[in-house]
Amino acid sequence: MAMRAQGALIHDVLQKEGEPKLLGVPIGLFDVIIGGLQWTADTFSKLGDKLDDAAELGRIGKYYAVEDMLTTDPAEKYGRTTLREHYEYIAENGQEYDPYTTVFGSAEGKKAFQDKVGDK
Repeated sequence: MAMRAQGALIHDVLQKEGEPKLLGVPIGLFDVIIGGLQWTADTFSKLGDKLDDAAELGRIGKYYAVEDMLTTDPAEKYGRTTLREHYEYIAENGQEYDPYTTVFGSAEGKKAFQDKVGDK
C-alpha cells in the first residue's frame, strides 16, 4: 500500500472533514540533501564529523523511505488484522507506542486532550 493511500486511510479512520492534506515529495530530494551535507562535510573539515553523521542519517532515512519493509510473498504473511482494523483500534482505544504505524497515543491522553480543547 502506497504512503498516500495509508495517509488517506488514516484520514478516513479518524473521520477528518474534507480531503486529506498530503504532500508528496520526490525521493530525489533525499539525494540533494545528502549530497549537500556530504559536500559540506568534505569541504569544511572542522564540520566534517557532524555533517558526515547527518549525511549518513539521511542515507538511512532514504533507505527506510524506499525499501519495502513488509514481505510481498503471501506464504510469509501472518495475522488476520487489516491495516484499517489496526488504525480503527488505535483511534478508538489509543496505545502507548507502535513502531509500525504513525498513529500512537493513549486513551488517557486522548481524553485529556478532548477535555482541554473539546471534541471536534
